[in-house]
Amino acid sequence: MKTKVFALLAGVFLYFVPATYSQKFIGGPKAGIAFTQVDGDFYGGFHKAGVNLGAFVYRTISKNQKWDLQFEIEYIQKGSRETPDPENGLYTDYKMSLNYIQIPVFARYNARHLSFEAGVSVGTLFSSTEYTDGVEIPEEDQVPFKSMELAALTSINYHFNPKLWLNARFSYSLTRIRVPYNGEIPVYDPDPWDLQKPGQYNNVIVFSFYYAFGGNHKL
Repeated sequence: MKTKVFALLAGVFLYFVPATYSQKFIGGPKAGIAFTQVDGDFYGGFHKAGVNLGAFVYRTISKNQKWDLQFEIEYIQKGSRETPDPENGLYTDYKMSLNYIQIPVFARYNARHLSFEAGVSVGTLFSSTEYTDGVEIPEEDQVPFKSMELAALTSINYHFNPKLWLNARFSYSLTRIRVPYNGEIPVYDPDPWDLQKPGQYNNVIVFSFYYAFGGNHKL
């Protein structure tokens, strides 16, 4: 099922790529680093770092070049991390790694060297691992993660020139990545999330560089 979803996402992207030449679309690669945490667990802070790689296409949708519509496909690593800090009485060693292929779609408003974005992304989870005290939790003993995620996003960009810009993006799950668990799996005793929340949610900050082949925005 995950392979089929990935093939569908890739197919949709490849369908749009030729349009960069025939319908005034502009595209290129993106690369960056994601700092993540999972809301609903007992661990706070954006301590889990991961890569963010992908490609994008956009099209200007206003005559004054103030508004764009952008479509991306990307690989992103999310999750949660807690490291021991014996000096402060903290001995937990926990790591959650979630690997997604996702498609963000959003509108962008351009204001000279700055631009602002808002939209949504749809992601498919193709692998997940959890470690406690350096030992991987077997998949059959994990509380299962949802295979799909819908998230909201907002971004700000600094444009060095019409082709190259730096993006800072915040995204947050609109759907739960995992539901509360009250069973008897020993490794989840105590429960791995704050039961005051109705599940767990990805909370992500990403910094990325974009390069647009043929970018022509006026700065």
